[in-house]
Order: sequence, then structure tokens, then C-alpha cells
Amino acid sequence: MRPCPTCLASHRLLTISHLRLSPKGFLATRARLPSSFLAKRPVTSATTTTSPPTGVEPLTVLHKTVALLPRIPNYDEGPNSRYTEANRLWEATLSKAYEDFSAVSDRPIRIAVLGVDEWSKPQDVVTALLADPLSSNEEHFAQMSSRWLDPSLQKMEIMYGPENSFTLPTVRSTSPFLTQFPAPVELFEFRAPSLDPTAGLSQILQNPIIYEVDIPMIVCNPLTISLSSVLSSRLPVNTILIVTSTFSQGDLNAIVHHHSSSLPSSRRLHSSTPDIVSVDPRRAVEAIRAIQSQHNSLPAIQKFQNDFLGSNMSSVAHALRKKMGNLPSSPLIRKKMAISHVKNALQWSSFRVLDLRNTLDKAFVDVSALEARMEEIRVTVESRVLASDRKLERSAVQEATQEAEVRLKEIMASLSWWRMIWKVDEISTIISSALRDLWCSNLEKKLLLSTGELSVLQADITESAFALLAKHRAVDTAVLRNALLQCKTSLGYPLTAATLTGPIQLRRDQLIEYPTMRLHIAGQRAVLVAATGVLSGIGISWAGWMGWLLGTGEGLLGVIALEPGTAIGLGMLTAAAGVRWTIGVWKKAKKRWWEDWNRATLNQAMDRQVLVVGKTACKDLIQLIHAREQELAELSKDLQEVELGLNAIVDDVHRKS
Repeated sequence: MRPCPTCLASHRLLTISHLRLSPKGFLATRARLPSSFLAKRPVTSATTTTSPPTGVEPLTVLHKTVALLPRIPNYDEGPNSRYTEANRLWEATLSKAYEDFSAVSDRPIRIAVLGVDEWSKPQDVVTALLADPLSSNEEHFAQMSSRWLDPSLQKMEIMYGPENSFTLPTVRSTSPFLTQFPAPVELFEFRAPSLDPTAGLSQILQNPIIYEVDIPMIVCNPLTISLSSVLSSRLPVNTILIVTSTFSQGDLNAIVHHHSSSLPSSRRLHSSTPDIVSVDPRRAVEAIRAIQSQHNSLPAIQKFQNDFLGSNMSSVAHALRKKMGNLPSSPLIRKKMAISHVKNALQWSSFRVLDLRNTLDKAFVDVSALEARMEEIRVTVESRVLASDRKLERSAVQEATQEAEVRLKEIMASLSWWRMIWKVDEISTIISSALRDLWCSNLEKKLLLSTGELSVLQADITESAFALLAKHRAVDTAVLRNALLQCKTSLGYPLTAATLTGPIQLRRDQLIEYPTMRLHIAGQRAVLVAATGVLSGIGISWAGWMGWLLGTGEGLLGVIALEPGTAIGLGMLTAAAGVRWTIGVWKKAKKRWWEDWNRATLNQAMDRQVLVVGKTACKDLIQLIHAREQELAELSKDLQEVELGLNAIVDDVHRKS
């Protein structure tokens, strides 16, 4: 295996391995190495500047991002939620990004190292990165190796210092790793959690430090957690994923490509794939420990060279340089890190909008399910209890009304026009008495049992409506909850014994008061018209007969030139027309009465009492979901515009680096 040119320790040891080794020769050779070779970072000119990206200015994009963040809705969480904490985090992070965009001085690049679990060994990664194989200070290496012995220590800050010092949780080190980049480096190391790997990864993702630092490095062991699980997480754009296992870079790239292609299009649009490196930190630490104990042994140096290069630790430094963009000065790197923070904020906002849309979609599915359930209940209840207009199987209500209809038809048939004439003043009395005796007389007892069943359904639907609000906090508004409570506490909400029997009595009274009364009036009018027609016919016939009797040949109707026989015929025709008109009027009146009978319905209790809370909830929830979807659509459009401006800036930075 060829030595990695980016590994400083390997470069030095390869040089030394070609020299004749003796205790004096080794120390003398090390003393002759130039200071620039001992990992001093390159000196850059303070006058190095770069022109701002053309088209869109970074500060403009930053200001737009800051203005967009407060517009992200907080539908599904309370006032003291993680969303509120995230807003505070982004406010502080973007404030620092503004300083980075405006600064011309140096500041350390903040790097966080977090392990998914204790088996990922992040402490070995940091030890291997900071160790100096050429240093004879074994005490410092021992301190570095045992820095996590204190169980109460959870976080450690490691920075460059002229001398090694351990004032935990702060460590100052002369490690060449901290000064080999164009900008100084500070490490924030966290204790690996003794948790399930999935829980450990969740803990990392909830740690605000991964967004506060410039470059988070997450260490995982593929034997305890799958790479797919880590890659499926929403990681910051500058994340470096360190896999503590020996994978070739080609295999890692294939895994990443396969995972990215399996993601939904919505996730691929907003996700950023981290840089992945495969290292063996334990092998590197053992190699450093061996060379420090036998630094004048050629086999030890050769073994160190093989083991350290085989650990692939140099790929971490290479990934860090890639994240810094190979820019020549610290101010330019600060601007690049600021761009990354803005991109993280936009990515978080996009994911937040995506989550809210998914939440609204789930709420809409549950609302539709509740609507379907209520419709199913309506069909079931109407088929078994209430009269249904859908021609389902006969129910108790249908049987009672049809039985009453058959018996009333007999009574109505007995009221023929000639019998109606003699009972014209008793029509309403006859029909009213029949309605009181025949209209669903035995149905009230059956409906009392159905009232209890509907009470159970009413409580179930009401509970389901409030459970729907509790399940989906994104649509649980105080206004909607108050509207449902008003429906529940209204006077017409409770189901009583008269809930189903009341409409029967009401309909019976309506039939007596309106259709029956119209039938009575129509009968009286028909009798009056018939009497008028008959009397008119008799008068005309009498006049004709009198004319014939007197022998005038003309009679009283001679003035209109009617013969006596014609006059008698006209009188009879007039009487017959009056009777025929009376028959038609009576038939039409009875037909209208039956139409009023057929319009009787008993299913108002379903809409006004049993399903009222559920129907109100579904109606208002659908309106609320549509309104919030429109709000999120407008927000997504604005986010895409800001992302396009940021992408133009990133492309310009890449061209200049």
C-alpha cells in the first residue's frame, strides 16, 4: 500500500525509515527537521481577498433566511416545545453566520466528534488524530488516552496551545493536527452514550451542537447500527460520517448511491449526503503506542507505517480539507462555514414544512376515515331502525308506516265522491281519528330500544371526534374544540325517549293540521261546486220545460234562441259537468294528501343529534387542513427561491476555490 501524502505522521516516518538508526542518530535527525515540517500551518497573506459572489449577495440570502424562520408554523407542538428551542438555536447560529460573513479576521473552525454508541470508539478516533508519533512525551499520550476516566465528564474541548495542559474539560495540546489546516481547529468531543445505537443516534440528532459547530463528525460502528439508518437521518450539510471498520471507498460509495436512490423524491430534494470515511482507530492507536515505546526500532517503525496507513486515519484530515474547500485563508473559510449554516437552516425549514405536510396528510386520512365510518353507521341504522330512502331491507319504521298506509287507503277508498258529499263536514274528523289510531301505534315501544343504541353511537362518535383532535395537534385549535363543546352541551344534543317517537307524533300532527285540513276544504269546495252545477242545470231544464208547457215554443230562454229540448239537455250537461269537476277535485285532493304522507321522514335525529359532533369536526377540519396546506405551499415557494440564491453563491465559491 502506498503511503498517503496527506498524512503528516506517515510522511515523517517514511523519511526517517531510510536513515541509519541509532539512539543518537534518531534524535539528531529529528532535530535537523525544519520547523515548517513539524506541521505548522501555512502562512497566508493578510491582504488575500475575494470578490463577493455575483448575482446574489450572501448577506441578502442570510436576511431572507432569518425572515423565513419565524414563518415556519408550529401546528403540532406546544409553546415550550423543541420547535421553540430550535428557533432560538437558529437565531444564535445565524447571528454567528452574520459575523462570519462580515469578518476579516481568523477564528477557529469548530469540529464536534460524537459517537453513536460506546462500540463506535470515538475516543480512539480523537486520540489517533491528536497523537504525535514523533513526540517523546509519553506522559502526554497517556493523559490523552485516559482523559475519559472521570465518569461525570460528558464534554471536552480541545484546542491548540503552546504547551500541553489538562484542565478538564478543557485540553490544550501542541498536536500538529490542530494547526495543519488553513484555519485553526477546535475539537468538541462528547462521551459516547451507553445506549442502544438507535437511541444514541437519536440523541445526537437532538443535540444542538451538531448545528452550532462548523463540521460535525459522527462516529459509528456498522456492526451495531446499519449505515442505512444513519444515512436516513437528517444530518447537517457539513457532516463527516466516520465508520470504524475497514471498507474500501468504492464499497462506501456504492452503499451511499444505493441508499440515495432508494429515498423518496421529497427526501432526496432536501437531503444532503455526508462524506463517509472508513477508519480503524484502534489499529492506529496501537501503532502509535508501539512506536512511542520503541521509537529507535526499525521493525517498530515499519510496523507503525503499515498499521497507521492501514487504519486510513489520513482520510479524516482529507475530508476536513474538502469541507474547508481548499481555500487559502481563514476569513474565506469562515464565509464558507457561514454558507453551510445558512444551508442547514434552510434544510431544517424544508424538512419542517415536509413534516407538517405529512402531519396534515395523516390528519386528512383520519378525517376521511371518520366520515366513512359515520356514513356506514347512517346506512346501518337506517336499514335497521329508521325509514330509509335507499330502498334497503324493510325496517320497523317502514313496516309500521306501510301497515298504516294500507289501512288508511281503505278508509280513503271508502270516501268516494258520492259518500264524501254526505259526509263533507266530517272529512277531517274521520281522517284525524284514523291517523291517531293507525299512525305507527306500535312503533313507539320499538323505538325506545333504538334510542338506547343511538345513545351509545352518539357517545362513540363524539369521543372519536375529540380523539381525532388529540391525535393530530396540528389541527387541534381552540376555536374548533370550542365549537364541538358547544354542540355537545347544546339543549338539542341529548337523546331522550322522545327523540325518535317525537318525529312520529310531530308528523302525525302535521298530517292532521295541514294535509287533512286541505283535504277537508277541498271536499267542501267540491260539494259546493257540484251543488252549484246541479242547481244551475235544474234551473235551465226547468226554464225549458216551462216554455214547452206554456206552448210558446220558446220558453224563458227564447231570448237566446234555445228550443225547450235543447234547454233541458243543456241543464243536464251543466249538472253533469259540475259533478265531474267535483270528482276530479276530490281525486287531486286525495293524491296531494298521499304525497304529504310519503314525505314523512324520521332520520333527522341522525344529523341533528347522533352525528352532529362528528360532522362538525370533519367539516371544520377539512377546511382547516386546506387552509394550512395553502399556507405551507406559499412557504415552500419562498424557501425554494432562497435556496436557489444560496446555490448560486455556493457555485460561485466552488469556482473560486
